Amino acid sequence: MENKKPLDKRLIAVIAGLIVIILIMMFFLFFRKEPDGKQQVGYATEATVMLDQNSLQAAMDAAMENAKDGNVALLYKNDAYSENGTDFECYIVNSHSNKYDMFLTIYADESLTDQVFLSGLVPPGSGFEEITLDHALESGDHTAYVVLTQVDMDENGEQVIKNQVAHTMEFHVT
Repeated sequence: MENKKPLDKRLIAVIAGLIVIILIMMFFLFFRKEPDGKQQVGYATEATVMLDQNSLQAAMDAAMENAKDGNVALLYKNDAYSENGTDFECYIVNSHSNKYDMFLTIYADESLTDQVFLSGLVPPGSGFEEITLDHALESGDHTAYVVLTQVDMDENGEQVIKNQVAHTMEFHVT
């Protein structure tokens, strides 16, 4: 009988990490939405096949280096409450682990056309315990869409969008 050598734990971790990255990329590439809201199937144009361990390790190292700069973390409670539909008690904070200031845009609709709140720049570790909407929401429960936009300075000293993600929150008006 041949004596089989077990896989190196680092190789298993690298393979598992690549699988997760590939699944995330497939989700975003295949199910992205066009500006008109229609689903579109997308394809990676710069896909590379890794045939040896060194190429695989170099790709993983590059991916990890890129990931250091791209975190968008938000600390928040999923529910915000109001008695008048305009003034809400909430908890929304730009995480101290972020590198960049961000601003929040809150929309009352899924198509992101009914903007109800726009903040100024919020430094990491800062946020809101109460907000006042631009216009009142009716009594009841509402799913709001919170778009987080991280801002950085370019080489000319101008503000540029670094990253952007969206979360949902439940806004309750009693």
